[in-house]
Amino acid sequence: MDATNPANAPRPPRRKTRAGKATFQHRLEYAGVRAAGLILRMAPVGWTSAVMGGVLGAIMPRTSRHQRALEHLALALPELPAAEREAIARRMWRNLGRVSGESFQIDRLVNQTARVEMPADIDRFVALWKDGAVNASAHLGNWEITGVLAKANRLPFAAVYQKLHNPFVETYLKAMREPAYPAGLYPKGPQLAYTMLRLLRDGVSVGMAADFRELRGIPVRFFGQEAYATPFPAILARMTGKPLIAGAVTRTEGVNFRVSLREIPVPHTDDRDADIAAATQALHDAFEEWIRAAPDQWMWSHRKWASQNRRRAD
Repeated sequence: MDATNPANAPRPPRRKTRAGKATFQHRLEYAGVRAAGLILRMAPVGWTSAVMGGVLGAIMPRTSRHQRALEHLALALPELPAAEREAIARRMWRNLGRVSGESFQIDRLVNQTARVEMPADIDRFVALWKDGAVNASAHLGNWEITGVLAKANRLPFAAVYQKLHNPFVETYLKAMREPAYPAGLYPKGPQLAYTMLRLLRDGVSVGMAADFRELRGIPVRFFGQEAYATPFPAILARMTGKPLIAGAVTRTEGVNFRVSLREIPVPHTDDRDADIAAATQALHDAFEEWIRAAPDQWMWSHRKWASQNRRRAD
């Protein structure tokens, strides 16, 4: 049985999860996701992407998250007219809808390399990845498409992800994502740092999204405002001596994308904390540049600029 094929995905676990025993609600949610998946996987990916974009584009502007997105846009891009920020937020929801639709076919999309435009200097980055590198991406365009880099270049590549509370949906969706990451998907948790260090020292490249707020992180300047960021990519790069590479995948048209890559300098001085802070800031500078170029493809509803003491859930 091919466990990476969602049609042959292993049966949902019946053991206890970190959130406790599986509940009736878990089963109900799983049934809904499987039903949606049946439809969305049968249809052409262009149709799936467009329909889900239309659905979220119609629903989400009516929710409180839309207002939050507008508040963040006003904070980060005050020079834009209110009408333009409104238009950006509405296009953002359509893009996120497309991402959700495409996620049901991500195991197929990562093999469709013709849909992805690579940077002119891609060979330089392939050479870095062959010996292991730390890759940090933004939630821009469709960030899951980064898996095409490993598939296209036959590279061992591992990724970090946030495990879902629903064990049934977790098993089902993880089976779709696994083909994009030949060296494995690793959930956030107490053993993650050790695992990432081991993989990097073995010459495996690792990837993670690093643009979201981290309340236990370090301050950075992001769109001219103080925000909190994870120092994890910079820490890994400094500890191992491996390159730190920032990346983003922006949507060009429909289900087609462009990859942007940048090597981030990681200082090695006597001041470890200052080195990590400098690399984390440089990483966010790259993210900001790419987001400014495609503001309707970033997740403005995320509370990136929440204060360190504010612990409301997103």
